[in-house]
Amino acid sequence: MKMDLGQTEVERQARSLARRVFSGQRRVVKGKENHFANVANKVYGRWRVGPYQWQVKHVRWVLVSLTRCSSGTRYRYFRYIRACLIYLNKWCDWEPHLHGPWQNP
Repeated sequence: MKMDLGQTEVERQARSLARRVFSGQRRVVKGKENHFANVANKVYGRWRVGPYQWQVKHVRWVLVSLTRCSSGTRYRYFRYIRACLIYLNKWCDWEPHLHGPWQNP
C-alpha cells in the first residue's frame, strides 16, 4: 500500500537526505539542500513520490525537464542527484539509464 506523502514531508525528507550527503560550510550545504529540495518538489508535483521512492523514470524526467537551463545548471543538478543516489546505493544500477547532455558542463 502506497502512502501519499504531503508536500512538506517530501521537502523535509529531501532536506534531511541532502544534509547527510553533502558536507562543507553550512552556507554551501544549505544551497545544495535547497536545490535538491527543488528537485524533490518537482518530482512530487508530477508523481506524488518522495526521494526514497524515486525510480529511474523520475530522475530522468527531472534531468530532461532542465533543458531550458544552462548547461552548467543542468550539470550541477545532475551532480547533486548523483551524490544522493550514490548515498542511497542506487547509482550503480541506474547510471546506465541516466546518460545525457547534463553529464557535461
